[in-house]
Amino acid sequence: MNNFLLENRLKNEAPNLHRRIADSVSVLQKMLDSFLTWFPDFTDHSILHSMDVIEFCNKLLGEQVYALSIPECYVLIMACYLHDAGMGVGRDNFETFIRELDIEDYKEKYSNDNVTKIIRDYHNEFSGLFIREYAELFDIPSEDMLFAIIQIARGHRRTDLFDEKEYPDIYTSNGLIRTAYLAALMRLADEIDVGAGRNSGLLFDTSKLTGQQDIDAFGTHESIPEVEVTKEKIILHVKLKEPRYRVMVEKLAGKITDTLDYCRNVAEKQPELKITQREVELQYESGN
Repeated sequence: MNNFLLENRLKNEAPNLHRRIADSVSVLQKMLDSFLTWFPDFTDHSILHSMDVIEFCNKLLGEQVYALSIPECYVLIMACYLHDAGMGVGRDNFETFIRELDIEDYKEKYSNDNVTKIIRDYHNEFSGLFIREYAELFDIPSEDMLFAIIQIARGHRRTDLFDEKEYPDIYTSNGLIRTAYLAALMRLADEIDVGAGRNSGLLFDTSKLTGQQDIDAFGTHESIPEVEVTKEKIILHVKLKEPRYRVMVEKLAGKITDTLDYCRNVAEKQPELKITQREVELQYESGN
């Protein structure tokens, strides 16, 4: 069940910021759905996934949501909505953004013609550049908030969240923005969106998948009917689609554990805020 803690705090305490988000979402939906142009058989990166990431942030935070400042609630929600915007960049944006990324070694290894691989591997960086390019569309109220949204969105993968220059605490007139903590929280929330609901039948017809990697990815998600978050742990409820998916589910659980450990360590820098979940547990349905 959704609890909408972040959204309700903004709606009740900062309705102007809540309105800005609502206006942005109406613009964002088509932008995010454009990832299907590049990746028709890839797991969901649409606005539905963004909404799930927000809800996992709510569940990971629990009552700690009331320890966040109002600016933190706003930038976290916006970053969740925008973190995968780079998956659907247009060709013109791609050509512009690729020149701004410092990935010369990568480009020597992979042809610049292999656009989908570059986008997939660096989509968090493309998201950051996309947000900067189209900031006016999203009516972001200050440069501090824009910087925070970009860094948190970039931080959902790869970036060093311990780098205090990249992920500083930002003091604003309306409250503190702890970018490292928020990025760690969102990275973990993104990582645990692995349940069967991740790939909606509204977007995908899995019967038409042909690539083995795609079949395995979707089958692994389908083998996890629910991801439960308690204060102490993250529980993957497992009903294996086929016995062979056990190894893949366990490998996925290991990957989530690594992300949890990293993000917990980042959060330890903040005396007021923590990531309270300490382990990832697999609960198999009887007979699995």
